[in-house]
Amino acid sequence: MVEDKVKAGTRQTPEALKQPASSDSSVDKPGPSQAKTVAPPKPKKPFNWRLVRKILIICTILGVLGIIAAASTIVGVFWYYGRGIEGIDVAAIRDYRPKQVTRIVARDGTVLGELYSERRTMVGFEELPTHVVHAFLAAEDADFYNHKGMDYVGMVRAMISNIEAGAIRQGASTITQQVVKNFLLSPERTFERKIQEILLARRLEQALNKQEILELYLNEIYFGHGRYGVEEASRFYFGVGVEDINVGQAAMLASLPKAPSKGSPYKDRERAKNRQIYVLRQMARHGFATAQEAEDAIAAPLEVLDDPPQSVSVDGAQEFVDAARRTLEEVYGADKLDRLGATVTTTVDLQLQQKSREAVRNGLIALDMRQGYGHKVKPVSEKRQERALAKVKGSLSVGGNYLGVVLAREGLEAPGKDYVPMQVGEHRVWVSIPEGSRYDEPEATLEEQFPAGGLTRVQVTQLASEEQPWARGQIGSGPQGVVCVTEVETGEVLAMIGGWSYGRGEFNRVLDAKRQPGSSFKPFVYGAALLSEKFTAATLVSDSPEIYEKWKPTNYNVDVYRGDIRLRTALTHSVNTIAIKLVDTVGVEAVHAFAKAAGIRGELIDNLALALGVSEVTPYDLMGGYLTLARGGKRIPPTMIRSIEVPGRETWTPERPEEQSLREDVVFVLTSMMTSVVEEGTGRGAKKLGRPVAGKTGTASEVRDAWFAGFTPRHVAVAWVGFDTPKPLGRKESGGKTALPIWLAAMQAAEGEQPPLAFTPPASVLVRTIDRESGLLAPGLLEQPDGTMAPPPADSVLEEYFVAGTEPVDVAEPAAKAPGDALLDLYGDEEELPADPPPGDEREEGDSLGENPAPDEDDDLPPPLPGVLD
Repeated sequence: MVEDKVKAGTRQTPEALKQPASSDSSVDKPGPSQAKTVAPPKPKKPFNWRLVRKILIICTILGVLGIIAAASTIVGVFWYYGRGIEGIDVAAIRDYRPKQVTRIVARDGTVLGELYSERRTMVGFEELPTHVVHAFLAAEDADFYNHKGMDYVGMVRAMISNIEAGAIRQGASTITQQVVKNFLLSPERTFERKIQEILLARRLEQALNKQEILELYLNEIYFGHGRYGVEEASRFYFGVGVEDINVGQAAMLASLPKAPSKGSPYKDRERAKNRQIYVLRQMARHGFATAQEAEDAIAAPLEVLDDPPQSVSVDGAQEFVDAARRTLEEVYGADKLDRLGATVTTTVDLQLQQKSREAVRNGLIALDMRQGYGHKVKPVSEKRQERALAKVKGSLSVGGNYLGVVLAREGLEAPGKDYVPMQVGEHRVWVSIPEGSRYDEPEATLEEQFPAGGLTRVQVTQLASEEQPWARGQIGSGPQGVVCVTEVETGEVLAMIGGWSYGRGEFNRVLDAKRQPGSSFKPFVYGAALLSEKFTAATLVSDSPEIYEKWKPTNYNVDVYRGDIRLRTALTHSVNTIAIKLVDTVGVEAVHAFAKAAGIRGELIDNLALALGVSEVTPYDLMGGYLTLARGGKRIPPTMIRSIEVPGRETWTPERPEEQSLREDVVFVLTSMMTSVVEEGTGRGAKKLGRPVAGKTGTASEVRDAWFAGFTPRHVAVAWVGFDTPKPLGRKESGGKTALPIWLAAMQAAEGEQPPLAFTPPASVLVRTIDRESGLLAPGLLEQPDGTMAPPPADSVLEEYFVAGTEPVDVAEPAAKAPGDALLDLYGDEEELPADPPPGDEREEGDSLGENPAPDEDDDLPPPLPGVLD
């Protein structure tokens, strides 16, 4: 029984186990060695499956509850931080217009300048080479094409890192998330912004395709050195557009967005190379490049420019950059300018622009030499020095223009080799004369050019201070000059020189300087007279004094008159009295109408002084009027802009309707009369152009402004010279002497070697042979002393143009002597102008400064008019 129970595994007490077996047992009694009884082994405890099941149930419930709680927490967090997120404006994102560069280019495509607040140039995804896209994917988001906006593995890794750090130290942003951050959220690193970023990334992936997201990303990111987007970065680092870079260059670009400042090859070349190698190996690892391509790029040095471009600017053509900016602001608005990314094609011919600037500078230097502006400085008496110093009272001001006395250099330590010491009042000024500048004479030393005791004008540029006891200055502002050259056929401005020098944003005298044109306005007076059909080129008008409401105008040579002369002769020699009589006859309104029809936009005075050109106009305005004359009366607004191309928009071109605003026959006769100004009159210096030219000189009262305006069938140009603050230019200066040489040099460059063209009369213009003295039809055969008949002497007749219906019908009576134009020299400038400036004239002391000049002669200089001229 015991054995059976043990075998059965029933529990027995120790005592029971120790009792001997019964007598009837068949088991032998133990021997001596078996006297001690051995207890059986303790049975194993059974496994409690019920308890395990209970624990598993409890854990499962707790796990489910935990998951539900965690999910609820996550949902709650996402709801809480995402409740204020607005929907994505897909249309606005697709119409992405970031701040980017607008480029101004010449007619040949040369970049003249750039306008921007951020240097960025947009490129479409289709313009990006595959290896460029792959480089950025390898560096930033290799799984970009597989995820839906979020990299969950990377997020977990970043979360663990941030929890360990106790702060946001690491991100796992996909390219989509970076686009969200840059376009839709602030750049701050908070949990709230991160949650919003995740939510919006999902939405963005649903709204845009992968290519659209990549295009946004690659155009927006910053690459250091003020460059945004892959195109500008490529141009800066490599000097080419992004479509032309290789795998190694693409990898270097892709390495920059993580740390654009620290990773720049211009700041840490070794670091930049290491980052490039990392990206290349990532490209090979993810199959974006072959191992061989990666190794070749790794082995090569960084291919970056040694001297990266900082900004693009063509010196000498910034007038057109500013003109382009004006047009952009007018067309699109100033507030949209930095987001246009436009390409503005201007009309400038860079070679002609350069030649025209040389023409202006050479003309101004010649004027400086003649009048002594910064040149021909000679020692003067101590008494004159004292008078000069006494004129300056009190302190100096920056920009002030003062008369200074040159000091001896002995014992003075100049701040540089190009400085001259001067005394201005009680102040001492170091005056800078840079080598090659306007007032530098290469053949002379500064001591020779500015001897001690000499007088010259000084413009203060910097005041004295404790650290710098001497003020700083430059030679006082001399006269300025401009020239503007335009193509007749198109009205496109080929060259525009706004002054001696011109920088971005400076005063452009071509467009903005309003000055009196003097007699260069007279063609519009004569045009109105011809249009009235009361006058022809052959009409006789009396050159005689008249009194108009107490005003008695006169010619340049006061009280010298020549009686009846033809209208052509009057314009040729710029006779003031006849111009005034024409205005008095046809009316001020008729002259206004003719000038406005030609394109003169400025305000014109409404009295007889209008005839003498006292209404202020800009050189550009006057050029526009002459352009209409050159085009036979067909007015077209001149333009400096050919086109404006804005990505995604229709190309803009200026609206320039052509209008026959003036009668072609009248304009041709007027043009023919203006050719006589060049052939026989005050503009004879223009004959050196070697082809037909119509033009007119102009000199304002007291020689404050000198002009020449003229045209060929191909080009029209206007040149002006004067001080910015009007004052006399100097003795013997005039439009023909001062402005015409500038015009001539610019037009020679414009016309080049092209064959001459003639002005062709329209069919409605008639030609008649007339008598020089009377302007009537020339007689046929004249009876000679020997009784024979012969034509009149050749010098007594000429051919003249007439508008049909205005030609003379009466025949002139034979005259014993035809005085014709024998007295032409009464009106000045009848000797041909020299090609080069004459040697220095003898002057009284002080004349070298151009102070209080008195003109000796001029072709068209009107005397001051009370109430009209200063």
